[in-house]
Amino acid sequence: MPQVFLKESFRNTEVLQTYLGGQDIDLNALSRLLFQGMRRRNWKLPDHVIRNKIDKEFEPAKSTYCSFVNEMLSSLERRYIEQTHNGQFLVYSSLFAEWQNLITEVPPIYAIAKALQENFGKGDFNNKDSINKYFHIYLKPQVRFSALPSVKDPRLDELVSRLKLDDLHIHLNGSSEIELVWRSAIKKPQLFSREIKPAAGEALVKELLEGDEIGLTQAELLKRLRVAEQLRCALLNEVLSDDAPKPFMIGLETIHSINARAEFSALKLDTYGPNYNKHIEQELLKKLEHIEADVRTPLAIETYLLILMFDYLSKTRNEYFAYALHYYLLIKCQFNRLIVQQTNQFGFDQFQKFTYNEMRSLAEKEYRTRYHQLNYSDMGDLEFLEGRFAPSNDLVGNVERLKTILNDYRSYQLTELTTQNKTKETLNSYNNYNLSDLLTSKNEFTSLNLSLIAHFIKKEDKRAKELTEINKLSWQCRHYELRNDLDKTRRSIEALRERYTDLNDYLFGFDAAANELHAGPDVFAPTFRRLRKSGYHNFTFHAGEDYVHLLSGIRTIAEAIDYLDLKTGNRIGHGTAIGINPDLWRNRIGNTILMKQGDRLDDLVFAYKYLSEEEVSGRILHLISGEIRRLSNEIYGKPYEPFILFDAWSLRYLDPIIAFEVKRASQSYLRPHIKEEISKIEQIKKSNNEAFEIFKMYHGIEDSTIPNKSNKLIEINAHCPCEKSFSYETFRILQKYVINKLNRRHMAIESLPTSNVRISFYEHYKEHHIFDWLGVTGEEGMEVPVVLGSDDPGIFATNLRNEYAHVLLTLENEIGLSSNDALAKVEQIVRNGKIWRFKKLSY
Repeated sequence: MPQVFLKESFRNTEVLQTYLGGQDIDLNALSRLLFQGMRRRNWKLPDHVIRNKIDKEFEPAKSTYCSFVNEMLSSLERRYIEQTHNGQFLVYSSLFAEWQNLITEVPPIYAIAKALQENFGKGDFNNKDSINKYFHIYLKPQVRFSALPSVKDPRLDELVSRLKLDDLHIHLNGSSEIELVWRSAIKKPQLFSREIKPAAGEALVKELLEGDEIGLTQAELLKRLRVAEQLRCALLNEVLSDDAPKPFMIGLETIHSINARAEFSALKLDTYGPNYNKHIEQELLKKLEHIEADVRTPLAIETYLLILMFDYLSKTRNEYFAYALHYYLLIKCQFNRLIVQQTNQFGFDQFQKFTYNEMRSLAEKEYRTRYHQLNYSDMGDLEFLEGRFAPSNDLVGNVERLKTILNDYRSYQLTELTTQNKTKETLNSYNNYNLSDLLTSKNEFTSLNLSLIAHFIKKEDKRAKELTEINKLSWQCRHYELRNDLDKTRRSIEALRERYTDLNDYLFGFDAAANELHAGPDVFAPTFRRLRKSGYHNFTFHAGEDYVHLLSGIRTIAEAIDYLDLKTGNRIGHGTAIGINPDLWRNRIGNTILMKQGDRLDDLVFAYKYLSEEEVSGRILHLISGEIRRLSNEIYGKPYEPFILFDAWSLRYLDPIIAFEVKRASQSYLRPHIKEEISKIEQIKKSNNEAFEIFKMYHGIEDSTIPNKSNKLIEINAHCPCEKSFSYETFRILQKYVINKLNRRHMAIESLPTSNVRISFYEHYKEHHIFDWLGVTGEEGMEVPVVLGSDDPGIFATNLRNEYAHVLLTLENEIGLSSNDALAKVEQIVRNGKIWRFKKLSY
């Protein structure tokens, strides 16, 4: 089956609604609904092309519902999965990019479970020895901790085993694969409901739900999860009916009953009782208790349950079993789409919807399972994991957060020690629970070394957004609340380090993450500066990942380097704006852009300064300077010249709260580093008073209408004279300027291929800018040290091994490098990870 048909078979919401409505559905109706779904996905194709594809793959007159569902699963397995010599199932290299797109909608466990069932059957769970061997031989190497298959490539295998990988950009929350999130939702429905309830009112969450299906609400989603849990139970009852006292066969009335019981009113009254054994799964699990716990993992069990269902499907003639199984798989696929970013959901705002819906919250209260998942195999892919977490702004909160992260890390290590047959005495001697003990016990047990990166959260300046003449008296400066919260969090971390002297053995560095359109590097500059004064040297910053205009993205990266005083060994996260092909960006963004006129002014000032130092046309500089003066007059009431505006722009690393005495205490109570900052500000004010006054106006200290004017939206047309001056060559000059700045400071960029393909303007891995950075495309002056990370691997359905696989395969198959040259480039990225990973107090 082609990919588009497979996707539609697993995602058609009209079919799902038909099931939910309790209506019987025949194969002709199913064919019609699938046609309509494919019609919407492929609106440029004439009907006959789509209809012929369906007729070829799906012939209702010759099929049964059982054969349709079975063929759908078999086609998934046949198209993508190949078996290796050791029995492990991997993805065909030629279809790896296509597979990566597919699993945003279809959980990869479907293909793996079907491959296991087709090749090895289901084992005999009534025979302890037989089922124990089945789990050890087939399930353990395949799905013990991860259901994500990789590619068959001995070059990559050798490279990983020889050097090990370093994941230098990964958020610990957002990393769990779908299966564990799914199990938390249907096995602990009340807890799951409680966790996601606070997100019900979030506008972005409502958009996410209705973006998948018009009218879908959180309450409706919870109902569907109740349906799925009961369908799962009914399916297992029929699968295991040979062992039951009396046989059970799913019928239409069973599905009607399940739908009725899922209604909240019926749930409260317990009106409908199931006519099957509702404890069947627990009874099955008891038969598996003799298998070691580290083999009988939740993921292995989830896979085995699907194997039982798929095996029974291939043998039964009960059409309603296939009907119920398809119903169950459709609900799970919809759940998958709500926790994994889809291929048509571009931009950070779309990504943020998955972080707001809280659907991962219950599953991600513990970390041990994720450490196993991220290390991928028994041999271990990772040597170094820089896990990012959001620190609390109070001491108690930070203690509890770190205890959970480190206690589960220790639990992960003990599991690995058990696998290596260490003695009980060794295990017991490291059974630590308080934070002091956890910090004292270093990374000494396993190959996976953990370091933690505290990332501050970028937040929107709501006061600036709501600023009017009425409330201007409450105005202090831009991002006043966030600046205060950042400093409070910094002080909490400092207090934590004073209490726990071994904290630096785990807390290695700092970052700022979340939507960069909400807060720029200038807001974080005082916090980073004070952390550096305290002895921390390892800093990175999310920049140039998402942007309204390409100029804005390039400028943000330059600001991060300068305002945060990033130095040798520091890094930039993403950096897409200084890598993306300007023509590709222009074609994908369209001819008009709406943006804040203050951002437009900053972009042009930044561009003018650095273009004036290059050999560019005087006409270009004239056009840019004219627009700068016009916007300056609109915002500040005076047409300032570009260079004085640049001087004022350069002062934004200063803390406005201190600079303008927004909240200054008595001099006698100020800490030494604050007094030092005040002294420096006074010197700057004397040396360049005009720039300082513009900086003051920028923050609206005496006139709060200026930030309001800055936030006014204006339209930028690609054909206007000023915008036309930003050609491919002009953008490349600015991109290379920032790249040279990074190279001079011996910094690296954290590249996240799948994350960028989802969030940025890319449609294929071959379009990704990493290949310019690697110097393999013929674009001179773009090379920069690159390290890889997986970002939010659960949300992007990836892992670090697969990120390397995508880069290796694209270098060879799309860029055209020889096998040896492609491997050499990938090996250099691996070695870059060793060089630029954060070390304890690097220097």
